[in-house]
Amino acid sequence: MAIYPDEKRAMSFLALESVANINEGYSRCFKVARQQLLLVHSGGVTKLIPAQCPHENYSLKKATLDNGKIRCRKHGIAFCLDTGQAVGGEVVASVPGLQPITLIEQNGYLGVLTD
Repeated sequence: MAIYPDEKRAMSFLALESVANINEGYSRCFKVARQQLLLVHSGGVTKLIPAQCPHENYSLKKATLDNGKIRCRKHGIAFCLDTGQAVGGEVVASVPGLQPITLIEQNGYLGVLTD
């Protein structure tokens, strides 16, 4: 099974979480198509992201969420959930951004399209 957020092909909706369960500080890991993904909500932003920091692949499962940002525990780098970019000016300018997975809302659930 693979995740194809932008391709047009026959796909199935895989529900991950009820919209009713999403609240401030929500964070839960899911395994989809052999990928560890993290569904998070902070500062009014809900995103599905890889469960590893793009800086050095450290796990984000225990990262902190605050005001629309997720902060990796290894080096303290924060990423804006809305844009995916590392926050902190020139010091983090070369750090790759988060690559969110397209979330779909269907029948009161958030999920992804898979083949």
